Amino acid sequence: MRAFILGLVILLLGQSALAQSDAPHPALEAYGELPRVRHMAMSPDGETVAFVYRQNGSDVIATLDIATKAITPRLSVDNIATRNIWFADGKHLILSVSDTKDLYGYKGSFEYSESFSLNLDTNKSQQLLRATRDIYPAQAGLGKIVGVDSEAGQALMPAYMLRQSNRSGIPEFDLLKVDLDSGFGKGFKSGTPYTIDWFVDPKGTVLAREEYNNSTNMYRIYSDLSDGRGPIYEEQASRPPFNLIGVKPDRSALIFVSDADENEGFDAMFELGMDGEITGPVLAREGSDMESVFRDKNRIVEGIRYAGPSPSYFFYDEALNKDVQALVDRFEGGSVEIVSHSRDWNRILVSVFNSYGVNKYVVLDRKSGELIGLMDDRDEIPVEAVGQVLAISYPARDGLNIPAILTLPAGVSSADLANLPMVVMPHGGPAAYDAVTFDWMAQYFANRGYLVLQPNFRGSDGYGREFLHAGHGEWGAKMQDDVSDGVAAMIAEGLVDPARVCIVGASYGGYSALAGGAFTPDLYKCVVAVAPVSDLPRMISDEASNYGSRHWAVDYWKELIGDPKSPTVNLDAISPANSAAAFKAPVLLIHGNKDTVVPISQSEGMQRALEKAGKSVKFIRLDGEDHWLSEGATRIETLRAMADFVEANIGAR
Repeated sequence: MRAFILGLVILLLGQSALAQSDAPHPALEAYGELPRVRHMAMSPDGETVAFVYRQNGSDVIATLDIATKAITPRLSVDNIATRNIWFADGKHLILSVSDTKDLYGYKGSFEYSESFSLNLDTNKSQQLLRATRDIYPAQAGLGKIVGVDSEAGQALMPAYMLRQSNRSGIPEFDLLKVDLDSGFGKGFKSGTPYTIDWFVDPKGTVLAREEYNNSTNMYRIYSDLSDGRGPIYEEQASRPPFNLIGVKPDRSALIFVSDADENEGFDAMFELGMDGEITGPVLAREGSDMESVFRDKNRIVEGIRYAGPSPSYFFYDEALNKDVQALVDRFEGGSVEIVSHSRDWNRILVSVFNSYGVNKYVVLDRKSGELIGLMDDRDEIPVEAVGQVLAISYPARDGLNIPAILTLPAGVSSADLANLPMVVMPHGGPAAYDAVTFDWMAQYFANRGYLVLQPNFRGSDGYGREFLHAGHGEWGAKMQDDVSDGVAAMIAEGLVDPARVCIVGASYGGYSALAGGAFTPDLYKCVVAVAPVSDLPRMISDEASNYGSRHWAVDYWKELIGDPKSPTVNLDAISPANSAAAFKAPVLLIHGNKDTVVPISQSEGMQRALEKAGKSVKFIRLDGEDHWLSEGATRIETLRAMADFVEANIGAR
């Protein structure tokens, strides 16, 4: 293994003309601040790009004319968590936003979503479903859009409704037509209390209405295109068995994702015909998970993105497929992410990262073959300051191959590849994975001289069902061993000084960081946990309190972690809060008080346990911050606290 990993690193360093022994060190704010451009979206005609524009610590919605490069500010969105933007038609831009709110009739706080329409002709914005009658107050989101009728200027949006004519008092998940300029919605199609999604064409023909009854565990799909009035598919399951994602281009079938045996346990597309017949897999790639699909505004599926260290693609249109592959090949060794496109796909907006610079936004004009550069997302970080990002792997102690991402210190030479300090960064999820891209946190530490290891431990997504399910019931056990074995592999390579290793993680990664400090206390010199889980029984109890003990989400977490009522499961033993006395390394805890995914009480409990055990712990409470560090100021505060803490314990320079 030493010859492979070390040889690969030296080979790539030898190919780099940019490697220098004295890399520049941009200010911490250049990494911690939100990117200069986010959520880029291309107009249907391919002439304009809209995005969230970050200037002097403030956010505005702006548009850029691709021909002239002129930027036009449109709308201030400061203090608004903008999650996505996209064009509903040539003049209406949709803003998907969220906020943390208390919901009527529910305990705790929830992430509340809503959508706004921005008319680019008038620069006026409007909240959609604003003041619409009979909307049920206790729902966590009114921002979902399932289709657009461009001719009528209307969005098709589902919402729970409680009408006066409803004698049961139970809200029903109906479909409404919403005017993009006024924001007012009118009832269009009636659902049931068990409806969970709608698939429609622009005129409102119901291609699919999806239902799940959490009390009876009955799952059903109905369609207006079927011959009868009954469901085209039904199944009794502990949670919805399908992940319906769209509609086949000819409308003959619904598309869903499954890791069924037909594709050897890798995620792939399957088709559910209007007669209820399932076929597939469709467009499957051997040994690869399907990560996501490209859909139009009415969720007609056009192509696939496959998982992997760098994304790859496949489209129904053969000419488009060929052009996209040629584009990926032009940046061999890098990562080309398709961000948006014109309606006809003749122009494609991509983000390119190739280890020699920050993410660059580029437009491919398929007619001319021209690549049109737009802008970088972080213009204060020069190419020489960026550490190379490599996809590697190493064997776990039981022989399972563990993929990982390794970021080298910026400007490192092959002679310097020995006894480096290392930051281990397990990802969140845990059903997620790290890939070859510009990771702002990893790149900051790499720029300051640290080697950064991001292990895709068992239980990570993107590597097939067997690898994903290998993590079930293995929190604090084999999943944690995979992280520890990554440290051991880097030490065995001679790359890392075993006396200078820290572990840093957020969400599940924060749990893994605490588990590393609790269960392998001699391995790490410091532990940083952001929004971590520390008490597993309490987390499951909180989920049951929020959603109900019979909710499918609670069943999912029990399957993932373990059922606290099972005699063979001991969640207390793998909860770091219960092993505070075992810690040797100092701990830094960071948590936002508006976190709706992992409550701040998880960090507060960990702090109390460590203090009671007489251990070194510092807790930073981020006021107004959510689970994802969405605010620029608190993200900078978080990175500065991490940087000072890691430097004090294993200082790189």
